Amino acid sequence: MRIVRSAFLLSSLLAVACGGAQATPPAEPSLAEAPSSAPEPASAEPAKPAEPAKPEPGEAAPEAATPTKAPEAGDADPNATREVTYVVVPEGLKVSVAGVRFAVSASAVQVASGWGVKLNVVASALDGKPHSLANPKAGPLAFAGSVLRKGQSEAEPFGDERGGDGEQSIFGDDATKFSRTWPAKGVRVLGAGDSLDLQVALWGLGSDKESRRPVKKFCHVRMQVGKGKPRAIVEPPQGIAK
Repeated sequence: MRIVRSAFLLSSLLAVACGGAQATPPAEPSLAEAPSSAPEPASAEPAKPAEPAKPEPGEAAPEAATPTKAPEAGDADPNATREVTYVVVPEGLKVSVAGVRFAVSASAVQVASGWGVKLNVVASALDGKPHSLANPKAGPLAFAGSVLRKGQSEAEPFGDERGGDGEQSIFGDDATKFSRTWPAKGVRVLGAGDSLDLQVALWGLGSDKESRRPVKKFCHVRMQVGKGKPRAIVEPPQGIAK
């Protein structure tokens, strides 16, 4: 079993993509105060507080400084970097992010006279708290990538367009299952000699609908069609050290 850690900054919804390892920022060094010199003897009379300067005629009085509220310790930063952990297992890939673990597997499926790929995902909360997945018409998974057809020198790119704005909930230890098959209806299937490069993302994940953000680098799937039934391989996203 191989473990890969990655983190990345997610700031907008995606048209397509696919996470990065979070580096924990080093703690600020504590600065020791230099020993102060011996105190001067106290004055016989206490010093009077300085009076504020009076404005010159025609000048406006200076405004009092407004204290700035420090951020509360519990305030969540919507743009905070999230750590993503990838664990390669014989069944596929386990992805942990934002308190949720996703077990991802991929398999080749016969579609008409060719082949496609089906992704199955089982999600469960690691922290025992409820979580929310964006669930548009095509489901929580977003697809993008390319197909290299037999005899062609350039791959054919493709990508999702989001439609709808549903919600898929994840509750505690209860497993939440969802899946998606590529290609969509009307898209040419894979034939002998064709190869698929599929980048998978999540449209949105958070503790609730308001806090959801995309997981752009969720997983990567590749498959090449030869003789017999092809094998779909699911792995960490491209660019993630393996």
